Amino acid sequence: MASPITGQLARAGFAYAGYNHASTVFTALAAPILEVEQGERFILEARSLLTGGFFEAGEYEKCSIPVTGPVVVHGARPGDALRVDLHDIRVADRGAMVTLPGRGGFGEPLGRFGHVVEIDDGGVHFADGVAIPVRPMVGKLGVAPADGEPSSSTVGPYGGNMDCNDVTAGSAVILPVQADGARLFAGDLHAAQGDGECSLTGVEVEGSVTLSCRVLPGVAVRRPVVLSAGRVITIGDGDDLDAAALAALDDMLELVVVDRSWSREKAAMLLSAAADVAVSQLVNARASVKVSLAEEYFLHSPFSPA
Repeated sequence: MASPITGQLARAGFAYAGYNHASTVFTALAAPILEVEQGERFILEARSLLTGGFFEAGEYEKCSIPVTGPVVVHGARPGDALRVDLHDIRVADRGAMVTLPGRGGFGEPLGRFGHVVEIDDGGVHFADGVAIPVRPMVGKLGVAPADGEPSSSTVGPYGGNMDCNDVTAGSAVILPVQADGARLFAGDLHAAQGDGECSLTGVEVEGSVTLSCRVLPGVAVRRPVVLSAGRVITIGDGDDLDAAALAALDDMLELVVVDRSWSREKAAMLLSAAADVAVSQLVNARASVKVSLAEEYFLHSPFSPA
């Protein structure tokens, strides 16, 4: 079945996969939906809460947002890093949000509620007189892990449901390759999302993302790194926000120590003075935290493609 926006996606010479190629897990075992060369642009279409009819039927608990994939990138091998560049994100003209009992980041439990919004002229029309600027982002982006099949709704060293709102058009995500071909998955597009995604969802939309990949041979990263708007952003995950922040801070500390040949103490001082620590997502089974530092503090441009 084609999505309502398929007609917007035709681009000569681009490999393309529709949202019917959906997976609820990040896995190395699924048959690839695309095989691409390094630097080749390709398009993945993404599902949303509004896909499949469950939202309109009021069955919000059945609404799931799988990822589209896997995409095999020729030349990617375990031990390398994969640089994924996001060239374009296109979103549909309506989106949806839900709250569910027992979910969300608030002290008083939220009820069961669904809300549909219209999107046009650069705005999400949330309510009369309330428009939120459209800032399309990709919530889920990851590669196949070395073992296991984690849910597409969780986050880990392979990437996954990071819900980092810096993953926008013009950004790049660096991921540790753990299986031959990397086997990339993407989905969960948001027309807008605040840091934390505190009620459970962003403005969830169907749409498409245009990507390309480059292999960074022998570049070791433990977890995802995002390059966006002149900033280097490490993504940590954990059972709680403290553990996620620890992972993100340790990763950024290591980047600075290696780049500057500084002691850990001196690098930590720089982070305390110049880096920002923020919540990416606090409402799923594993939390994600980001640490952001301007590229100008690095002597070498991190993760530049060859």
